[in-house]
Order: sequence, then C-alpha cells, then structure tokens
Amino acid sequence: MSNHPDFDQYDYHVLQELRRNREAGRITYLAQALNSDQKAVIKEFRFALADASWSGYKAYQREIEVLQQLDHPRIPRYLDSFETLQGFCLVQEYKNAPSLAERRSFTPEQIQQIAVSVLEILVYLQQRVPPMLHRDIKPENILVDKYLNAYLVDFGLARIGGEQMALSSVAAGTLGFMPPEEQFGRPLTEASDLYSLGVTLFCLLTGTRSLNISNLIDDNYRFDIKKLVPQLNPSFIAWLEKMIAPNVKQRFQNAEVALEALKSKRWVGKADRVENLVGVIKGRTLTYIVGLATLGIVAGVGTTVITPQPEKQLLESQPEKQLLERNRCLGCNLQGADLEYANLTGAGLGNANLKDANLKRAGLGHANLKDANLEGANLASANLASANLKDANLEGANLAGANLINTSLEGANLKGANLMATNLQYAILWDANLEGADLTNANLAVAHLGNADLEYANLLDANLKGANLKGANLKGAIMPDGTQHP
Repeated sequence: MSNHPDFDQYDYHVLQELRRNREAGRITYLAQALNSDQKAVIKEFRFALADASWSGYKAYQREIEVLQQLDHPRIPRYLDSFETLQGFCLVQEYKNAPSLAERRSFTPEQIQQIAVSVLEILVYLQQRVPPMLHRDIKPENILVDKYLNAYLVDFGLARIGGEQMALSSVAAGTLGFMPPEEQFGRPLTEASDLYSLGVTLFCLLTGTRSLNISNLIDDNYRFDIKKLVPQLNPSFIAWLEKMIAPNVKQRFQNAEVALEALKSKRWVGKADRVENLVGVIKGRTLTYIVGLATLGIVAGVGTTVITPQPEKQLLESQPEKQLLERNRCLGCNLQGADLEYANLTGAGLGNANLKDANLKRAGLGHANLKDANLEGANLASANLASANLKDANLEGANLAGANLINTSLEGANLKGANLMATNLQYAILWDANLEGADLTNANLAVAHLGNADLEYANLLDANLKGANLKGANLKGAIMPDGTQHP
C-alpha cells in the first residue's frame, strides 16, 4: 500500500516523492495527470506539520502569481493548484532534468553551456516590464537535462520590479548564495541574481555541495577563485570574479551584459591547453603557431609546428564537427545535417546553408543566423530567443513550439512556415514574408510586424496584444477570432 497522498480526486496520481524541504511542511511529488499523458510536479504545503509556517504558505501563493505571468520554455509552467484537508498544492510542468544539487561531474566547457543557458532565462526575466528578480538562485533551483539545457524553478521569493526591487527589506535567500546587498537590506538590482549564479558556477567548478559553501570562503569572507581553481583560463576567472564581486557596482550591470561578455570569450580549457603546450616546447624555435588555441597540430616537441588547415578546407571536410567544436560555421554547407538537441547558443552561422537540417529542440539562443538558408529545416521546439535571423530564408520551415522571444526576423522569408504555438513575443518581423504561414496559437504579443506580408496566413487564436501591424498585408488572413480578413 502506498504511503503517498491520494490526489486522484484532483486528477493527479502520485508516482513518487521527489524531495522534502528542510523547512518542514513542504513536500514535492512526481505525479501523472489522469486526464492526459502529461507528468507533473506537485508541491504540497501541509499546515498540520509542526514547523509549518504562514510564510511558507505565502511563498506558495507568491509563486503561483509569478508563474502565471511567465512564458518561457525553460521555466516549468504553472498548471494547477488545489486545497486539501492537509494543506495546499501547487502543480507545475515536469521537466526530466535533475537539479545541480545532485552529485554530477561537469567539464568546464559544460559549465559554460549551463551558465549561458541560465543567463538566457535571466535575460528573459530582466527584460520583462517591469523586470523580475528570482532571489534564490542556487544548485537546488537549477535543473539541467542531459543536453545541458538549464531550467529555473522555485519562484517563491521572486520579486517584481519597481519599488519591490528598490526596497530589499528582509533578507530571504540562501546564505552563501545571497548577494551582500540582500543580506544588509540594501537596494536590489538586476546584478543581484548574477552574484547567486556566479557562486553556483563556482560550486560546480570545485565540486562543492551547497551545504559546504563555507569551504569556499576565505578568512576575508571572499571567494578566492584563482587559488581554488588555478587551472582555469584567466579570462574566465576575471569573468567569474566580476559575477561575484561583493560590491554590486563592480558586477555586470545585468544578465544580458554578462551573457555577451561570456560568449565573447573562448575561455574554457582551450587557452590552458595552449599554455601547457608552449611550456613543453619552451626554449625551442616556433616557426608558426597561429591557431593553436583552436585547431593547431604540433608534430612532436621539435622545432616544426604544422600549421592548421585553412578554415574553408576544414568546413568543407567536416562542417558539423567544426560547428560543434568552434560554435561557428560561417557560410558553410550543413544541408540536411542532424543537429537535434545540439547546444549552439551564440553560434556564428551567418550565411550558412542549413536547408532541410534537423534542428529540433536545438539551443540557438543569441545565435547569428543572418542570411542563413533554413528552407524546410525542422526547428520544432528549438530555442531561438534573441537570435539574429535577419533576411534568413525559412520558407516551409517547421518552427512549431519554438521560442523566438525577442528574435530578429526582419526581412526574413517565412512563407508557408509552420509557426503553430510559437512564442514570438517582442520579435522583430519588419518586412518579413509570412504569406500562408500557420500562426495558430502563436504568441505575437508586442511583436513588430510593420509592413510584414501576412497574406492568407492563419492567425487563429494567436495573441496579437500590443503587436504593431502598421502597414502589414493581411489580405485573406484568418484572424484570431476566426474571421477572414477581406
């Protein structure tokens, strides 16, 4: 007989207990929805337990209010809530991804990918109007799947812009991960969450559990990154030191600035391998060492260094490999390439030929795909948030369920594309060709569609709140209410 609570009357069957919060009264379960194939996470707050507090219940209420406002593929969606005889339950979308609190080993390169993935979520939160702070970023609240996609959970302490951000009042995060301004009741800024993320990354780099965070703090109550992880590339050490600077004014201003700084550096491992190699051949004559940081090949430890192949030859011989290693493949031919689930965040793919490529669920946030050919490509459920797709050819492409928040599609060809349930919030679609495109259930809130060609497009149930349609061609288009535009 199961000891799990019976939530069947609420249309959820508990499969297993996932965790118990140290603050008694908060229990999390994995459940199966009885009216669908969907799995869900149920967070239960029990009033009856000895240490249960009213503040814990208020955190659940706050989390519901926050989640109902959010729409991001890597923030588990709010599904439901209900009251029981024992307390109160919050139901969220289930993501098959363990938290970073579980013991796992990541390479520095993988930690970079995780950092980028979390920063993308923070960019989304901070670019909301008004902006939002999470206030409790730590390993336990970041889930990471096998493809290194990060998911942010537990918004019970979240704070939404304006006066709420300016007044810190009572410190409410987790000691060790809490920024100094939070601890001392000073104003919070968009840099406050960066501190917590920086400390989390430091834990991953050193293999330190949250409970042992004090082991990373020196006698001056600082994190000495250079001492504990001296093998890291100096440029990344500098980036991480800026993330966890005690003085908020010395940190990156916000997540977007931190993300751009991180993507601009070839920081993990590669420079260190070059430094080690130079140490081995120290004192010998180097005839040509250009490109060692990426693909240089050294013949032994003698005086001859074989120069790397020209980029054009490398791309022609093995473009997929070069893309995954370099995260760039400008103008290369990747027609029909299978890149499903690939993490290509910030990738340089300008003018690339990706016709009929499989990019389903790929991570392409902030990627440069300007003038790229993506005709017939499968981009279903891909993350293209803030990517540059200006003048790209996406004719007939499958973008169903993709995340295109804040993406530039100016002048892009989306004729006949499948954009069902696609999130195009804040997207720029000036002069884009959307003739015959299927935008059923698409989120086009605050999107810029000036002069776009939407002739015979299907906009049934699409969200056009705040969208700019000035000069757009809507001839024959099916509008959100089901009527056909004349």
